[in-house]
Amino acid sequence: MTRSLGLAGFLVFSIGCSAAMSPGPAPSPPSHGGGTPSPNPDPGSGNPGGSGMPSGELFVGYLQSWSQPWKATGAETQLAHLPGYLDVVNLTFMRPDASYVAGSHSLSGTGLDFPYDGPTLRDAIAALHGAHPGTRVLVSVGGASYATWTNFNAATVAAFITDFALDGVDLDYEPANPSCAATGGHVTCGSDAELISVVSAFRAAIPRPAMVSIASWSVGAYGEGAWANAQPASAYAGISLALFRSNAAQALDLVNVMSYDAGPTYDPAQALAAYQSYFKGAVVMGVEVPPEAWGGHIVTIGEVQSLADTVMANHAAGMMLWSIEKQPSGAASPSNPDAQLLASAVCTKLSLGDCTAPIVP
Repeated sequence: MTRSLGLAGFLVFSIGCSAAMSPGPAPSPPSHGGGTPSPNPDPGSGNPGGSGMPSGELFVGYLQSWSQPWKATGAETQLAHLPGYLDVVNLTFMRPDASYVAGSHSLSGTGLDFPYDGPTLRDAIAALHGAHPGTRVLVSVGGASYATWTNFNAATVAAFITDFALDGVDLDYEPANPSCAATGGHVTCGSDAELISVVSAFRAAIPRPAMVSIASWSVGAYGEGAWANAQPASAYAGISLALFRSNAAQALDLVNVMSYDAGPTYDPAQALAAYQSYFKGAVVMGVEVPPEAWGGHIVTIGEVQSLADTVMANHAAGMMLWSIEKQPSGAASPSNPDAQLLASAVCTKLSLGDCTAPIVP
């Protein structure tokens, strides 16, 4: 995800990426025990915030900090008035190497681009929590604009979460060159060790019940077994597999699949099957307000409804939207939906309550 795009689609598909995926037999993928989160873990002491995963079907929405209008008080902000059918709100984007002084409530150096100051943001989060106690508000770290994780600082983010009474962190890990390749039917990526380290470090700094989620690529569970040749071919195919096999998978509460920006050959139902095979925790499937950043696909309300039916039929966790504020090109319609049409369709399919409430207050 980037500031203006749902995903860094122009980085995803390289000319030679199909060569990186070795064709061959497609045996059923194994079940990976590392992908099963620990049940009811002890939250421990010193938890920086959070009330744990919401119950029931989930609707996750990404909120663009740079698109918010200025308001004098937190209670007046759009954030404070988001609808109750949004179960998880991810505030975008904080730098992995952010600088933040505990107790300062300053946004300077964080990468977040709200037009108001830190105390106003803190009050807005408190107002949303007050209106909808079941809503979880996370800070999303990374995105394509902040793709360098060499100097990531989980402790700094944890201090920010504590001070702003947030419910956890969403890790949007988007390396410019993951160097994924399949050899002998097994995918490895140059980014594997760093991603595992990032997830492990953030969970250590942000113990449960606070949430740790990731935003994962459309093709992040492709490249092996039944999905060895799943389309589209991509240099990012299988980028999440090593994480799901590792003990660090137990640190994750939720995987947000960016099931868009992948062109017309991409099948999100197939991607869901792949993700659920390798990760045994909660998975939500994403939709993006058109136009998508890469590939020319324009999602329709019919496609969203079909994907939501697939999510429900396969007992996945729910759906995700990029983004709450993004506007379509041209007039909104079922064949060119805006965020409100997408949100209403998802809300209705998942039976989340008052689906007529505006997603942008």
